[in-house]
Amino acid sequence: MRTEAGKELALVGITLLWAGTFLLIKRALPYCDPIAFVALRFALATLAAVLIWRGSIGLLRNRRLLRYGIVLGVSYALGFYLQTWGLQYTTIARSAFFTGTFVVFVPLLQRILWRKHPAAPEWWGVVFGTAGIGLLSSPDAGSLNIGDVATLAGALAWSYYMGYMSYAGIEQLGAMGTGMLVVLQCGITAAIGAVAYAVGRVHGSAPVVWNADVVIALLYTSILASVVTTYVQTRVQPGVSAARVALIFALEPVFATLLGIVVHGERLRLLEALGATFIVIAAALPSLTSVRQSQ
Repeated sequence: MRTEAGKELALVGITLLWAGTFLLIKRALPYCDPIAFVALRFALATLAAVLIWRGSIGLLRNRRLLRYGIVLGVSYALGFYLQTWGLQYTTIARSAFFTGTFVVFVPLLQRILWRKHPAAPEWWGVVFGTAGIGLLSSPDAGSLNIGDVATLAGALAWSYYMGYMSYAGIEQLGAMGTGMLVVLQCGITAAIGAVAYAVGRVHGSAPVVWNADVVIALLYTSILASVVTTYVQTRVQPGVSAARVALIFALEPVFATLLGIVVHGERLRLLEALGATFIVIAAALPSLTSVRQSQ
């Protein structure tokens, strides 16, 4: 029980680090193409990860590790590129809460792809999460824009990533294998972005304008919010219910929204606030139910 609580506390810490990325990336995007930003972020993260886990390079001969790394890396990359691109066209709060809707997708994929049966409270989380999406999508809440749609697609990619992380048997790789998975995930994400940006430059994508906002965002997101969080998640998540992990991570938009309100001056309309509340309920309901059952 203590071990399980420690794992969940570590996952909560990840959400705090991720929440800070919304504000910093939002400030950097006026000066940096979103594809270029993610590619640079994960190029730095890959360099740091290789330096930390250089002793595990030989594990690349392990075909199972390579398979895990490719599947995780591609789904990981899709989530980040779609979310970052979408953040250009929506607010910090909306981006954060639409990202949090993977709470809806994870139990569904868990049931369909991995034949795992989510508990009843997790299905109630799907109901409240879906209602939250509906409220955030209503005309009085601003309707869906292209940034919201891209963010929802990114949330779907991450829901697959989290389900695969929990049920593919990754915990058998050990600490060194986990480190190499971090290298692979970051490296694949950087490589996909480098190719995409190179193609985009041919068709007129803007160059990066280097300033303090871009540098601070890159350093924070690459080291703290990529290497550290990916290692901790890859190390502690395997064996934990994917639906429960999603519900913990769905608290991320609460912290991100508070930052958007306090630092960026954003405000939520009434229906946006109601939809956001439903998503928070979706995140908290299974945890509250578990606590009540254990008493």
